[in-house]
Amino acid sequence: MSSPSFRFRQFEVFHDQCGMKVGMDGVTLGAWAEVPETDAEVTRILDIGTGSGLIALMLAQRYEKAMIDAVEKDIDASFQAADNFSKSPWSDRLQIYQGCFPEMMEYLSHPVKEAFQLIVSNPPFFKDDLKPIDHSRSLARHSEDLTFANLVQGVAPLLHPQGLFSVIVPYEAAEIFSEYCWEYKLFPKYQCDLYPVEGKKPKRALLTFSKIHEGLCRTKLSITDSRGRYTDDYWRITEEYYLNRQ
Repeated sequence: MSSPSFRFRQFEVFHDQCGMKVGMDGVTLGAWAEVPETDAEVTRILDIGTGSGLIALMLAQRYEKAMIDAVEKDIDASFQAADNFSKSPWSDRLQIYQGCFPEMMEYLSHPVKEAFQLIVSNPPFFKDDLKPIDHSRSLARHSEDLTFANLVQGVAPLLHPQGLFSVIVPYEAAEIFSEYCWEYKLFPKYQCDLYPVEGKKPKRALLTFSKIHEGLCRTKLSITDSRGRYTDDYWRITEEYYLNRQ
């Protein structure tokens, strides 16, 4: 039986009421997604499909001035995320919205609020998300679920002109997800091919998009070596969160 919680350096995440438990995808995205250092402070972040609130908490730890909104459709998960937020050191900067992402748009894009400088999502994916856009556009745009199509469509108007949108998707879905982003003038900026084990095939892709068309920087990252220990590169981006190196 899995533990009802996962302890990080500065916070604890309970996840027994969530369909999506604390896992490598969420931790890796939370550690990898960032806004390059500029003169402007990061003040507003959005986590779409927050689940237990893991990624929102990781970003709250890193960005000390940011107000972070998190959206979660599942009622039980949203209550658990709210509880995790309230027990964290950053409870005054974390806000949960329960409901489908498209339905939350009017609250997230209120005229008095600033656009989001960073938007992140560890989205569910569906069989039709992996098909070419022209084969799946109709279904995707009429689904109530968080498909790639309605995720990107909702993100585009919420993102700051200099903001970044980061996701983690199955490796084979990276090209198709990027095509959806191109439709809404969100241009690929970074892609990191994620290998669960050094020397094996990649399983996930970390993607970052921007409203500024500057070209794609592509890298790769292995999580563990052949002995099952975190690689130096993976430990470098996660050590501020994990208690111990595996």
